[in-house]
Amino acid sequence: MNHKSIALILSSLVLLILMMSFSTKNYLLFSFAILLITLGVYFWKFEKSRHTSREVVFIAIICALAVVGRIIFAAIPSVKPELFILIMGAIVTGPETGFLMGTIIALTSNMYFGQGVWTPWQMFALGVIGLISGICFQKRPRTWILTIWGLVSGFLMGWIMDIYYIIGFVDPITVKSILTSIAASFYFDFVHGLFTAVLLLLVGKRWIQIFNNYKVKYNLFDKKS
Repeated sequence: MNHKSIALILSSLVLLILMMSFSTKNYLLFSFAILLITLGVYFWKFEKSRHTSREVVFIAIICALAVVGRIIFAAIPSVKPELFILIMGAIVTGPETGFLMGTIIALTSNMYFGQGVWTPWQMFALGVIGLISGICFQKRPRTWILTIWGLVSGFLMGWIMDIYYIIGFVDPITVKSILTSIAASFYFDFVHGLFTAVLLLLVGKRWIQIFNNYKVKYNLFDKKS
């Protein structure tokens, strides 16, 4: 993990800690702060390269697909394709761009689902998943490894959101209450991860090929981390 990726995680964590410390209700302020920091690191990554409008369009397309997919499946709890689309996009574009897309997807989709204190946490969770996907799977990932990561990503997002829930709503915080909270979310995390894993197993390679073809055709994201 390079220094830019570390900067993204640390900066986002600092903002989350500040939000908890001050018990602030200005969650949108912190959401946009995370997004601005992510954008700053993203452009820092490309400071010596030439930006293209096509790269911005590519990022926007992936984010839009994830947001629309999440909204379409809104009626079915935990069955959401946003992790699948984010993972595919991050693999093709790289870790910092993956983090950026994760934060945008969470913030934008919550314009429909509702903003709240959970929004910065969701931005961080999706950002981390995009970051890890971009770091670990830049070289032709095997389908079975991708499938396992899809399952794990569902639990990873759930565990990060469990931290938000435990800190904000569990009193007293004990080992028993922590385990109870994690157990209560297990089914939803499992379904989310399983749905993502199935999509990666069935059509993951095809989506990577489509994204890579677009990337090569328009010469996008030459310098990945």
